[in-house]
Amino acid sequence: MGAGGDAPPLRLQDVVMLVGLSLLVGSIVMLAWDDPVLLNVDDSVSGNARLGEGASVDVSYAVDQTSIVTLRFQMEGQDEVLITEALAAGDTGSQSFDVTERGKVTWSVSISEGTGEVDVDLKRGALSFALPPVLGALLVGYAVMLSLQGKNSTPEVQADLDAELLD
Repeated sequence: MGAGGDAPPLRLQDVVMLVGLSLLVGSIVMLAWDDPVLLNVDDSVSGNARLGEGASVDVSYAVDQTSIVTLRFQMEGQDEVLITEALAAGDTGSQSFDVTERGKVTWSVSISEGTGEVDVDLKRGALSFALPPVLGALLVGYAVMLSLQGKNSTPEVQADLDAELLD
């Protein structure tokens, strides 16, 4: 320790539990947290992502005032796809852009009048959404199993595993 103190060694089950809980909770929060972004005349909402073949970018939007919504999608190395839609006050709409090959996709959403909200969802394969929480749950289970095995071992075995460093 920096101040001359002594810290016990970190056990494997503690590290596995920490990593597993981080994966489990972090991935669930990231998958579930989806807030719409405010949209106004002055600023367009844009973003980009590197997606694989078969993925899609789903955009849903709502306007507070009659407006023309303009969406732009562009796949790296391909022509831009431009979609315009007129919406009445309080209406909602949605568009989807399917990715045909692996690469970077950029998108932009703008409106001509008033304000609104836009929500962009990236639809990837089911494996990419399920893998992090499942891996986290498996690591947490493994850490619990290690902890239970440690409690079931005899005290004599645990005493043999302790070591002291001599100067």
